[in-house]
Amino acid sequence: MTRMTHLLDGRPWLAPALFVALLVLAPLVPGGYVLYIATLVLIYTLASFGTNTLTGYTNLISMAGAVFFGIGAYGTAILTQQFGVPMLLAMLIAAAIATVVGLVLALPVLRLEEVFLAIATLGFVMISVEIAKSGGDLTGGENGMGAPGPTLFGLALDERAYHLLAACVLGAALWLARNLARSRFGRGFLAIKGSETAARALGLNTTGLKLVAFGVCAFYTGLSGALYAPLVRFIDPSLFNIMVSISFVSMVIVGGLGSILGSVLGAIFVIGAPQLLTYFGFDQFQRALYGVAMILALMFLPDGLASLFKTRRLPGADAPGKEGT
Repeated sequence: MTRMTHLLDGRPWLAPALFVALLVLAPLVPGGYVLYIATLVLIYTLASFGTNTLTGYTNLISMAGAVFFGIGAYGTAILTQQFGVPMLLAMLIAAAIATVVGLVLALPVLRLEEVFLAIATLGFVMISVEIAKSGGDLTGGENGMGAPGPTLFGLALDERAYHLLAACVLGAALWLARNLARSRFGRGFLAIKGSETAARALGLNTTGLKLVAFGVCAFYTGLSGALYAPLVRFIDPSLFNIMVSISFVSMVIVGGLGSILGSVLGAIFVIGAPQLLTYFGFDQFQRALYGVAMILALMFLPDGLASLFKTRRLPGADAPGKEGT
């Protein structure tokens, strides 16, 4: 373990590259359901990135993740099915819409902190559920709507090809996330996390930095939802359920706050582990086993699963450049 952590510290690009490589090779594993789980983990890792940008780096707890995820899924399905927009373009448009919505929602709640921010954003989730239910033919109402299968340049993609596409998107997202974490924005996020008052005293535009964090969170989560719709090919208002937002926050807490590797590990644990328990025939005990595993992880790894890859803590160890990714 020590040798591995030194290797990861010296080559910060190695862990993301290995993760993407393993998931790219997942199609070699026999069984369609295993491949489905691997693709699902890829997709939810994007949402985990977005939530970690907001919660892990700025200490702002938002429960609006389901709103952005649902917008990405519904936006992609509506644009491709009803307006004939190519899938990739529809995904980018849907993620952009989620970003704009995230920025608009952030404006009235920026002054709130901790539990007050969480409760305020919870209200947005409740509103979005009702909007999806009352969308009529556009959203399918309470019954939901079908989503076209994945295509690329007019060609239908099978499950293996779509898995590789999702892996490429995630690889680009990992690269962008690391660059953002090492940028002045990333340092500004951490300054807010440490003390917003001190950050303002240093001349930082804390309001602008919070808006950027909300926007990044909304974009990544919206893109995650955009990739989700063609995979499952059916969406309904349950995508806006509060449990979806809770699962995003759980990924961040279990994986590790302020850690890109933690975002990856959190998605594997929260999304992949329950699915694998079902696959191996433990569906009757899935919730119990998963609950016990989560409790043990939080008890013995308070800094998240990413702490397994850390050998030391230095001043600023929570900074983007000091994590064990």
